[in-house]
Amino acid sequence: MPTCELGCSCGRGPSVAQGKWYGVRSYLHLFYEDCTGASRDGDGSSPHGAWAPLIWKVSLSTATLFLLVGTAALATASLVPPKLEGIGEEEFVVLDTQAVWHNRALGTCWLVGTALCVAAVAMGAI
Repeated sequence: MPTCELGCSCGRGPSVAQGKWYGVRSYLHLFYEDCTGASRDGDGSSPHGAWAPLIWKVSLSTATLFLLVGTAALATASLVPPKLEGIGEEEFVVLDTQAVWHNRALGTCWLVGTALCVAAVAMGAI
C-alpha cells in the first residue's frame, strides 16, 4: 500500500490554498491529489500494482486445479481395488502381466495425487 511522504498532507492543496471549498467533492479531490498522487507515476498506476492481482488469481486457480486433480487421483487409487497378480498353487504360479500393470498404475495414481495435493497446499500457503 502506498504511503504518503512528508510533503503529503491531505489538509492542504490548491483548493485550500486559494480558499475555495466546494464540500465533499473538494475534500475527495484534495485527498486523491495530495496523498495518492504523491506515490504514483504520471499515468496513474504503479508498475507492480497491476501484476499483483493477476499473479494472485493465477496462483490460486492453479492451486485449486492441482488440488482437484490430486484429490481425483487419490480417490481413484484408494477406491479401485488392486488385482491379484499371481494365480495358481504353490508349485505352479501364473503371473498376470495386466494385473501387474494395473497395480503399478494404482501406485502411480497414489504418488501423483499426493504430490499434486502437497503442491496445491504449498501454492495456497504462499
